[in-house]
Amino acid sequence: MQTPSVQSLFQGIAREQKEDFNQLFYRYYDRLVAFAMQYVQAREPAEEIVSALFVSLWQKREKLDAIRSPEVYLFIAVKNGCLNYLRRLPGRFTTLPDDAFLHNRGVDIHGPEYKELVKVLNMAISKLPEQRRIIFRLIKEEGLKAKEVAEILSVSVRTVESQLYKAVKSLAAAVSHYLGYDPQQKKQQSGKDVFFFLFF
Repeated sequence: MQTPSVQSLFQGIAREQKEDFNQLFYRYYDRLVAFAMQYVQAREPAEEIVSALFVSLWQKREKLDAIRSPEVYLFIAVKNGCLNYLRRLPGRFTTLPDDAFLHNRGVDIHGPEYKELVKVLNMAISKLPEQRRIIFRLIKEEGLKAKEVAEILSVSVRTVESQLYKAVKSLAAAVSHYLGYDPQQKKQQSGKDVFFFLFF
């Protein structure tokens, strides 16, 4: 018997087919928990986030039939759940920097310098021009691709890529003091690290 596609499972759930819901749950639960743990670094909150997603799927099942990329939808929903969870923790970045990266740059993630870095970065994001800020958040926080963002904002992909580059450049300059590089010295390796840090 052929394994049903995720799209067909979503369509079945929209028609209140509990068997399709169960299949989706058993097929994706462990994968989504593992994905969530990459962000929250603990199994219990990861399981809570994924469980909440499945509860939401069933509660809003009548809307699932309209989702055209269900697998992408699941992973983005989990990522957003993780972001919301981490935002509720004190002193976390909106854009989820990697703690190991900060440690390697000499930043004590438990010290006052880290909290100041959080404050500076979040303030810099809030000061970006509106379109640039929206593009940055859609790509960095919502996990959307440049083409998807371009469709949402009715602009070209080139505009999205250009605005994202300018946003990252501005934010890299804003946090350069804390990460130990001079944004004017373009050849410094640490400058490249900051760009990598903000993009990924």
